[in-house]
Amino acid sequence: MEAVVLVGGLGTRLRPLTLTTPKPMIPVLNRPFLEHAVCWLAGHGVDHLVFSTYHLANEIRAYFGAGAGFGLAISYAEEERPLGTAGAMKNAAPLLRDDRFILFNGDILTDLDLTALMDHHRAKGATATVALAEVADPTAFGMVEVDADDRVVRWVEKPAWQEVTSRWVNLGGSIFERHALEYVEEGAVKSLERDLYPALIGGGEPVAGFRSTAFWKDLGTPALYRSAHYDALLGRVALPSLAPAPPDPTAYPGVRFYGPIVVGDGCRLAPGTRIVGPACIGPGCQVAPGCTIERAILWAGVRVGAGTQISEAIVGRDVTVGAGCVVRGDTVVGEHATIGANNQLAKGVRIAHGCTIPDGAIQFVE
Repeated sequence: MEAVVLVGGLGTRLRPLTLTTPKPMIPVLNRPFLEHAVCWLAGHGVDHLVFSTYHLANEIRAYFGAGAGFGLAISYAEEERPLGTAGAMKNAAPLLRDDRFILFNGDILTDLDLTALMDHHRAKGATATVALAEVADPTAFGMVEVDADDRVVRWVEKPAWQEVTSRWVNLGGSIFERHALEYVEEGAVKSLERDLYPALIGGGEPVAGFRSTAFWKDLGTPALYRSAHYDALLGRVALPSLAPAPPDPTAYPGVRFYGPIVVGDGCRLAPGTRIVGPACIGPGCQVAPGCTIERAILWAGVRVGAGTQISEAIVGRDVTVGAGCVVRGDTVVGEHATIGANNQLAKGVRIAHGCTIPDGAIQFVE
């Protein structure tokens, strides 16, 4: 079994984090998110992956290589320019070996039963089968109408409320027969949702829907990215790679841990520190005495000064946060930034990669 994984997006809603790290490589529980997806795919018998890459492609290639360390083969289809989701799939076609393949978005966290999805595809004799999830508000997604025989009869991308006739939406994964690629022109910029699926339906091709109750979440915004950590730490998503071991309190004398927490290797947490979960501390972090880290995500190598409070924020790799700071409420700090002492940052603040903020320069920005 083989799969095409779309990992070329710019991740604009997660900037500044994705200016230096490809969106699929942002860490989830201290491992690149894409590694969790690869393990999930391999666990369902996928033995060949094609990564469709564009933005910061070399970082993905350098980490995964040819796939030997992950128990499968990995090929790379790099876009010279963004081709859209269907165009990217067409661009990957020369690397496919089989007449049937899985397509998945590389920014979706899910424990979908791929084996059941494939069985459903075969049973329906479909040209394409799309995995569906039921939501209360489909206006932000691809709304899919499915008849009693699980055949997709209509697809509306991001419908207006007056267009809503179904609560089922595209989960981000599909099965395709290879001949579906004939509906996409070579080198054309095409979307799966706006171009390919409607063309298949309009052309009379059997397109099936697979209604699922699996966990799924798009990691596309800072709030969703943090929420994905919380879901993983609280056991809401059933993936073996997301079964974290709690920190050993004896390794951190004088540190108080509350709730589910992951602490990476080589961290130095000073006595008097409070870590309130769900929270994730990356490898090599240094936290000075009297700090509180609450429901926050710290990437590797973060240094936190004495008495600082970080709550519901994301702090990028190798950031320095000075003493006496308050960093809270959906703040995102880009990699290698330096925040001087006694700064107070609140909801929605974005600190650019490599930026330096003098002591006390920002006070409770809302």
